[in-house]
Amino acid sequence: MSLNNLIVKDCMIGLESSPVVKSQQILKEAIHQMEIHKLGIVNVIDENNKLIGVITDGDLRRTILREQKPLAALLVDDVDKYTKKNPLSIFDKELLINSINLMNDNKIWDLPVIDEQNNLVGLLHLHTALKKYLNLK
Repeated sequence: MSLNNLIVKDCMIGLESSPVVKSQQILKEAIHQMEIHKLGIVNVIDENNKLIGVITDGDLRRTILREQKPLAALLVDDVDKYTKKNPLSIFDKELLINSINLMNDNKIWDLPVIDEQNNLVGLLHLHTALKKYLNLK
């Protein structure tokens, strides 16, 4: 199978296996999701499963350095306060090669995957996508 024929949906991590929190949850829950899924990103959704934004491990490092409050206080803040709104994302039916180019151009490893209604349906992680492609060959 050619890389030019694969679509994102075939190579993404499904929603059930992706780090996700709702915007009203606390920051500790976002970090917990990153740890469970062993990824440096968490998708933030609203009550209707619409993608609001993301928080990355880099965002967390910068927040810890910038915020002048105890870590315990930071961990109970709402996720929404630290969410990067309107992140880069990709449609589930997009060609995989386009998503790889987008990640390369922006020097990122992960892309939230959405459907036409902006519902979060998964996460495209560069290593997972490449592994899937290599296993199909």
